[in-house]
Amino acid sequence: METTDKPDVAPGQVPAERSDTIEITGLSTRLSILIILLVVAALILPIAFMGIPDGYDLMQHVRFAASYHDAIVSGEIMPKWAGGDNFGFGSIGIRYYPPLAYCGLALTRIVTGSWYDSFWITSFFWMALGSFGVYAWLKEWTTNTLATAAAIAYAIVPYHTFQIYQAVLYSEFAASGILPFCFLFLTRVCNRRRWIDAVLFSVAYSSLILTHIPSAIIATISLAVYGLVIVDWKKFVDTALKLGAAFVLTGLSVAFHLAKAMPEIEWVKHNSPQFFASGYYDYKTYLFPIYFSATWTKYVEKMLWHYDSIVLLTLLFLLATLAAYLFTKKETGIRAIGSKLVPAVMITGGFALVMLSVTSTTIWHSISFLQKIQFPWRWLSVASLMGAAGFAFALPFLVVKGRNISRLRGYAVVAFVLIILLDDVSQNVIPSVPLSREVFGQKIEKMYDEEACDCWWPIWAQREAFDRRTQADAGERKTTITEWKDASRKIDATPGTTPEMRLATFYHPYWKATVNGAETPVGRSNDGSIVVPLPAEAASIAINFTEPRFLMPVELLSLFTWIALLVYLAGYLVMRFKRPLQ
Repeated sequence: METTDKPDVAPGQVPAERSDTIEITGLSTRLSILIILLVVAALILPIAFMGIPDGYDLMQHVRFAASYHDAIVSGEIMPKWAGGDNFGFGSIGIRYYPPLAYCGLALTRIVTGSWYDSFWITSFFWMALGSFGVYAWLKEWTTNTLATAAAIAYAIVPYHTFQIYQAVLYSEFAASGILPFCFLFLTRVCNRRRWIDAVLFSVAYSSLILTHIPSAIIATISLAVYGLVIVDWKKFVDTALKLGAAFVLTGLSVAFHLAKAMPEIEWVKHNSPQFFASGYYDYKTYLFPIYFSATWTKYVEKMLWHYDSIVLLTLLFLLATLAAYLFTKKETGIRAIGSKLVPAVMITGGFALVMLSVTSTTIWHSISFLQKIQFPWRWLSVASLMGAAGFAFALPFLVVKGRNISRLRGYAVVAFVLIILLDDVSQNVIPSVPLSREVFGQKIEKMYDEEACDCWWPIWAQREAFDRRTQADAGERKTTITEWKDASRKIDATPGTTPEMRLATFYHPYWKATVNGAETPVGRSNDGSIVVPLPAEAASIAINFTEPRFLMPVELLSLFTWIALLVYLAGYLVMRFKRPLQ
């Protein structure tokens, strides 16, 4: 055990606020990386061997990824319409749900040839990415050893394993892998005020938005709280300039998705109050403590007590930090937690815990867009991150007395870590419902022969539509399907008196039809399916899902922005590697 100063920064960088830290020596960077990978492997590899955790949202995530897989292999890249969902009636969830996590899942599926393998491999990737993000973030302020401890703590926090093993919140789990990088690069911008850090912040923040919208909303608010604490107000103008540019780049980077989702938001059922303010999705039911928010029956049936226990364990992480910050005496010979980071971590983590508790009821009731997050416990993503970071800073002060390690304190910390691990194993991993490779494959094969979540249906879609599954129905007129793709259909109809043809496809305003080469308005039936007017003579009908004209230039603008960002980063790396040789 020894006292060291904050590690030196690279040449040309502006150092962050200096603060002494206590370092437990002995960990090299390579050893830290190995330890982190081993911890992540211990947490995720059970999925590979036990089976994919089953959950309400599991197959919906696979459906989204399958749409991207089919688009990629057909050369379209971005799917327009999930044509296979809901017995072939389709769904529009892919037009709203961000694409990044599902593109990764689809590309891994292309490489491995297996949805089973792609799921556990990408899950491993996202947890490892998040842990290394925490490691890099903490290395900005403290020692290699404590940064490693923070990375491990982030991997084992109960909410992290709950996301993938119990609730199967795949895209939110992926967002948790990106979240630490947003705080890392915001920290660098506030401390160093370099353009490269602003660009990296934009890349991280854009990636988060393109992964999970509720996490992005929570992160945006939390980053604002964190930034207000950590910023150097004497250099505020320069910092604001860099961050302003980063937000502009972010807006351009994500425009291709938001320009598609936002104008159409009123057309999806997920936007209606029944999916965020009533019944199972009622946000008021999930405010901590859920013991008092939910009815006793629901509390027992859904084991909601586990949510409360996760919150309490996360709170203990932050309380450990607070205790070390407030009660550490001169006996350690050091006051390392005096930097801005720890107050920022505690305030941001405390704010996240307030936002998921009943103390924020008025805020949730007053701000409608927060209600669309559905579950207040999503704020545990930020609270868990702050708890892991704070615990690493508090660790030396929890186990050190004077210049020696206190066995009593050390045993208490070890016991706390064991409790966390026990919660992971006993409450998340073991109670999960793993699907074997064979069973998971069978569910994949049957996923298009069942309903997908009605939250991703168009608002006019009705379940009664499934009673008539004939792809093209024109009454007594014979129909011949010559093409039936996700975003296009071609049908020939014989002469007859039936004035319209019904398709087993949900209506959307972007479906356009031509009949015998002439543009024809597409209508919708009472059950929400497409109807197309027919002439009395034989008809050749072509129906295509056509994007609005404004979307193409927006997509090109986003593409150009991403290319520019990547070229800038590549140029920076080349110059950095060349610098020592000059």
